[in-house]
Amino acid sequence: MEIKNIKDQNFEKIIDTNLHKFNRENCEWILNNTEEKPTKTKYCNFGVYDNDKLIGGAVGYIAWKWYFLDELWIEEVYRKNGIGTKLINEIEKCAKENNLLGVRMETWSFQAREFYEKMGYEVYATFEDCPPGTIDYFLKKRF
Repeated sequence: MEIKNIKDQNFEKIIDTNLHKFNRENCEWILNNTEEKPTKTKYCNFGVYDNDKLIGGAVGYIAWKWYFLDELWIEEVYRKNGIGTKLINEIEKCAKENNLLGVRMETWSFQAREFYEKMGYEVYATFEDCPPGTIDYFLKKRF
């Protein structure tokens, strides 16, 4: 498969609240020692296309003045072309346009911790052996 001008591809914003996995509108929120209720969840998702083929994307939502990045993926053949950087830049643009405090995410030891750190994210917590033999890293970037 030949990839041409992938660095110049445009991003198409996708907002799809019909996906069961990402529909948090009906969740019950447990609020500890606070009267502040969360605002309605706002989704800010991005898809990257090569012609009409979805080749990557980022799925997340806004709550409590933070952008929660749930998933960021790029098909393997398209990696190392700057697409991940463009997606993170779009996420941060969305977060800043919504006057958020920052972006939160997690990644496992076999994934892309170094990529996120290169983009200015810092590890604020870890969770070991879930799944066994791995480390789950929690990262954030404050604006």
